[in-house]
Amino acid sequence: MIELYNLPISLNSDKIKDTLYSASKAHKVSIDKLTFSFVKDHQMLILNKRFLNHNTYTDIITFSYESKPYILAEVFISIDQCIQNAKKFSQSIDNETLRLISHGFLHAIGFSDKSTSEIHSMRKEENKIIKMFHVKQLLND
Repeated sequence: MIELYNLPISLNSDKIKDTLYSASKAHKVSIDKLTFSFVKDHQMLILNKRFLNHNTYTDIITFSYESKPYILAEVFISIDQCIQNAKKFSQSIDNETLRLISHGFLHAIGFSDKSTSEIHSMRKEENKIIKMFHVKQLLND
């Protein structure tokens, strides 16, 4: 089951869920429960301090409770950071939101982005999933 809370209204939750289920099949994982919550910066800062001991704002935090081949995870995405990132990288807010959803999904299935090579691998996989979102949207409209 995939749940999306406070998703920006311009995005279609059913299309996002379908794409994530397709991505899970491609990565040979099964989604038990994957929750995405879109929150404000102050809420994200509280989570970052309480659970990660970081006193900084961040765009995404993923808590994964199971390992491959099963997914049981919570992903928190900062709406404020998403908007800032979209401006910084000259992207639409929708595209940046899809990138963060993809990023959270990848963390939930075990991808890390601590080293340069891990960042490169993660970006490559993010791009594949983002392409899936756009193809699905074009085919379903």
